Amino acid sequence: MDFSVESIRKDVGTLSEKEFLIKYLLRSDNWYFSEYQHKSEADSIAQMDALKEIINKNIGVAFHNVLMVGSGKIGCSLSPSKDFKKFDEGDEDSDIDIAIISSKLFDHLWNKIRAEYSIKYLCHYNQITSSIFRGFINEHNFKNIDEIRPDWNNQIDEVNKSLQKHLSIYHSINYRIYRSWEDLEAYHILGIRKLKEKI
Repeated sequence: MDFSVESIRKDVGTLSEKEFLIKYLLRSDNWYFSEYQHKSEADSIAQMDALKEIINKNIGVAFHNVLMVGSGKIGCSLSPSKDFKKFDEGDEDSDIDIAIISSKLFDHLWNKIRAEYSIKYLCHYNQITSSIFRGFINEHNFKNIDEIRPDWNNQIDEVNKSLQKHLSIYHSINYRIYRSWEDLEAYHILGIRKLKEKI
């Protein structure tokens, strides 16, 4: 697959939001494994399957409900403010974004967040409730809540160690938990639409 910025920029302009989403985010092609790690197409798919297995084993979400998104997936950022910035370009290291689609995990975390409501976490609740309304929870929001962080860290630390050991992923990883595939698609289609308006 052609992951050049020129090709991606052209497709943003010519493909529908849904067509772009399928081609670049939902298909098995993966820039990080094929281009950054220089794996063959078959090995790149095997690496992504191994990533899904590791997350499935440690977190208990369905194998096919794990997806790499963002600049690690396609080689550049789709954020309208970043102008197709290439992965690891500039002074800051890029990170890997992993989407986990699980209504069970989403509900579990949301119930824990509600149970731990406290004035000291009020600044985080505004961000959390905004994302909850859109059908996802960002890991960095609930990791600030003391009563939730230890359990999550125990699970995710094992995942991250395994990803380093078995797949040589040394970039930091951000996790976002979506309530459903429809919520994931709606989030990314909105981002693609904003990008289309900008170019």
